[in-house]
Amino acid sequence: MEVHHHPHVEKKNFKEYFLEFLMIFLAVTMGFFAESIREHVTDNAKEKEFVESMIQDAITDTTNIQSSFEQNEKRMDRLDSLCSVCFNYSGTPKEEMEIYRLYRYGLVHPSFVSPTERTLLQLKNSGGMRLIKQKAAVDSIIAYDDMAKKLADQQAYYERYQNETINSSFVLLNFKYYQENLSGRTKILPSDYDGAYLLIKDKNKVIELGNRVVVYKGVVGFYNFRLQEMQNHAVNLITTLRKEYHLKSGE
Repeated sequence: MEVHHHPHVEKKNFKEYFLEFLMIFLAVTMGFFAESIREHVTDNAKEKEFVESMIQDAITDTTNIQSSFEQNEKRMDRLDSLCSVCFNYSGTPKEEMEIYRLYRYGLVHPSFVSPTERTLLQLKNSGGMRLIKQKAAVDSIIAYDDMAKKLADQQAYYERYQNETINSSFVLLNFKYYQENLSGRTKILPSDYDGAYLLIKDKNKVIELGNRVVVYKGVVGFYNFRLQEMQNHAVNLITTLRKEYHLKSGE
């Protein structure tokens, strides 16, 4: 009868178990730290990318704001002149042709600004705001977004009063004189309104148009005030982001 001998297994002492545990613990810990460092590096890269993109958006906005502001200043000049003609209307052909000319310049093609939302939408929708670690940067971005909403609110008033002013002109103006201009022609010549006359020579109706133009001009003026505020916020945002992230003006 055979006798089976079990192989001799050397028992590990506590020190060896502890060393094995320590090696496993260190391996897991190092893996955790490596992953944390990788995420940190990735987040920092995304943060800088968002910041640089936000700066470019704000720079684009400053250019668009300046252009819109200048166009609206010209618009208000023409609206002011239109008010004067309406309030002093005496029924002469020259006055009526001038009403047509100034009306065209003052009421067609409103000069609006739509702030660039490319980066802001990404920051909001993808949870990107958590990546922006500098409080001053976060505050400036939020302030800029709030200002954009105020500008949009004023734009709604701009459109509303523009439409009301246009509606009040239907009984006075013959829009056949605007057909060529509205179909794509941009350069307006004095001769475009030769022979243009008001459909009714009702001074009260002309004054009513003047009244609406006065209100509309005020709305445009406040829209330009909002544009100036937006411009200030844009410049502050650019300056803050460059300062907080040590970026030069070319970055």
